[in-house]
Amino acid sequence: MPIQSPPDLWDTFWAEHASPSNLFHRLLWLVRFLFSSAYAQKMAQFVGNHPISSLLEVGCGSARTLHYLEHRLGAKKCFAFDLSPQAIKLTHTLSPHFHTAVANVLALPLPAESMDVSFSIGLIEHFSRETAHAMMCEKVRVTRKGGVVAVMVPWKSSIYNLLVRRAFGKYWPFGDEYPFRRKELAELLQVLGLQEITVFVIHGSTLLGIGRKPNL
Repeated sequence: MPIQSPPDLWDTFWAEHASPSNLFHRLLWLVRFLFSSAYAQKMAQFVGNHPISSLLEVGCGSARTLHYLEHRLGAKKCFAFDLSPQAIKLTHTLSPHFHTAVANVLALPLPAESMDVSFSIGLIEHFSRETAHAMMCEKVRVTRKGGVVAVMVPWKSSIYNLLVRRAFGKYWPFGDEYPFRRKELAELLQVLGLQEITVFVIHGSTLLGIGRKPNL
């Protein structure tokens, strides 16, 4: 199943994002660290004292959340996948020890139940709800029983979404987005069969949904 997106949109974005000459991207880079650290903190708290050896971020971009989560959990292996070669190039430069690959999230190059934690940050909202569900199913597939699955999406009811994002109009730099409501995100995780579901609001603008794969 192919993923459709504007030609070269994300390759262009990640190439510019790594450049120190673009003021917008320099500011965005600092904001990304702030949010990525918060996502990693919440996921680490959810994981608790469960032993963790492998982490996966799909649609990884610069893989900054994976970077912070690795340090919080002490994982031995970190996998970072993205459909954009430029994103993978950037991730490899920043974290050369990560296992990286240009990969389609709908067909991850991993065996079933091989990851302790699988997550995505700012990915599924760019696609139809049907495709978003399929992406989540693939993350669940590669996560071991008792493992953790997480997803971050824009919060539909946030002031950021209602005002800032709309102010950009057609000049919004992140492509098409379809933000989620808290109830909708929780219901998605329930449909996937996850347990202990929690939805956090991060810095008043994004939602981080986390659940645990049943130990069956």
